[in-house]
Amino acid sequence: MNFPFKKTAAKGAVSFAIAMIAIFSLVETIQAQANSTPNAETTNPATTESAPAAPVVEKPASEAPKAESEIGLISLFVTGGWSMWPLLLSSIVGFGVIFERLYFFFTSKLVRKGFNQDLQDAIDASGLKGAQDFLEQNKGQKITGVLANGMEVSQEDPEIFASGVEREASEVITLLEKGLTVLSAVSTIAPLVGFLGTVSGMINAFDAIANADQVNAKVVAGGIKEALITTAAGLIVAIPAMTFYQYLQGKVGFFTSEVEEAANKIYKEYLKLKAGKKA
Repeated sequence: MNFPFKKTAAKGAVSFAIAMIAIFSLVETIQAQANSTPNAETTNPATTESAPAAPVVEKPASEAPKAESEIGLISLFVTGGWSMWPLLLSSIVGFGVIFERLYFFFTSKLVRKGFNQDLQDAIDASGLKGAQDFLEQNKGQKITGVLANGMEVSQEDPEIFASGVEREASEVITLLEKGLTVLSAVSTIAPLVGFLGTVSGMINAFDAIANADQVNAKVVAGGIKEALITTAAGLIVAIPAMTFYQYLQGKVGFFTSEVEEAANKIYKEYLKLKAGKKA
């Protein structure tokens, strides 16, 4: 089946790819900065010159460099503090909704390409009888069910037909929009939680300054690092959620417009039939 959403899907895929590239680049930069701590013993040549004959003392295993254990997203998660937990929960919920909705849309037959044009041709050829035959030949699509149910209860009255289509379409649209409210909430709340973590990190940084006798970069580095990590994490969760929300909302809007166009074609035929009976 040819999906009528190729342009929308392409735009969504491009936006998602750009977002993922930006996210992974940001994470890689943060990891590189986190693991680039200078070693004071290797950068002080005066120490080696003043004691050339000093015996070499091996460091115990407990004092070995911890660079390897600090590499990875787990260390960034721990450094981010308490706000990383609600962000993790938001990401799980958001991606769960995304995968479920994508599976639903790509396995459901909503409306095929050229449906309304073929319906118009059938109506031009045989009127309402042609529309009924066309819908019978295109069973299995959700738009067909909406229109067929409207015609079934219409009693050849255009207003009853319009009410029937509106009722059936609202049920289908409610099914299509399932989970999108949650996805919208995730895309809105995640940056706010990230910014809240940013404020928390800055508070810790200034608290460290207030309690320190001498202020240097190491005093505030921990709080600032926490602030930046939480900001990045909030955006990492929000960008894919917003991208797929817009993409899926576009699918719902496309289906709605197709139903309205098809219903208007049949509605006009009922008006013609009603006018003919009065004449």
